[in-house]
Amino acid sequence: MGKTKVIDLLDRLEVAIESARRVPIIGKAIVDSYELLEVIDQIRIALPQEIKDAEQLLGDRERLLSEARAEAERLVSSAQDRIASLVDNTEVVRAARAEAERILAESRNEAEAMKSGADEYVDETLGNLEENLQRILKVVRKGREELRKKLTSS
Repeated sequence: MGKTKVIDLLDRLEVAIESARRVPIIGKAIVDSYELLEVIDQIRIALPQEIKDAEQLLGDRERLLSEARAEAERLVSSAQDRIASLVDNTEVVRAARAEAERILAESRNEAEAMKSGADEYVDETLGNLEENLQRILKVVRKGREELRKKLTSS
C-alpha cells in the first residue's frame, strides 16, 4: 500500500523547507509562504478523509475480530460436541478403525497390483519399441550401404 495523501503532502512541505534559501549568519530560511500555505490547505482537506478511512478500517477490524471470535467459539463448541459423541460411541469408533484399516490394506494391495501391471505394460511397450527401432536401424544401415556402393561405383 502506498503513502497516504497527507504523508505525501508533508513530504512536499519538508522538501520545500529543506530546499529554501538560507540567510547567512542567522541560519534562517526564506520560504515561499504561498507554496507552504497551499500545501497546508491541501493537508487540511485530505486529513478528515484519511481519518474517516482509518476509522472505517478500525471498525472493519473490530467487526472481523468479533466475527472471528464468534466462529472460533462455534467451532470449539462443535468440536466439544463431537468429542462427547465419540466418547459415547467408542465401540463404533473401534469398528470404524478396524474397517478403515481393512480398506487401507485392501487399497495398498490393489495399488501394488496396479503398479506391477503398469510396470509390465511399460516393459512390454518398451520392448516393442526396441524391436521396431532395431528394424528401422537395419533399414537405415542397409540404405546407407547401398548408397555407399552407389557412390563408390560412380
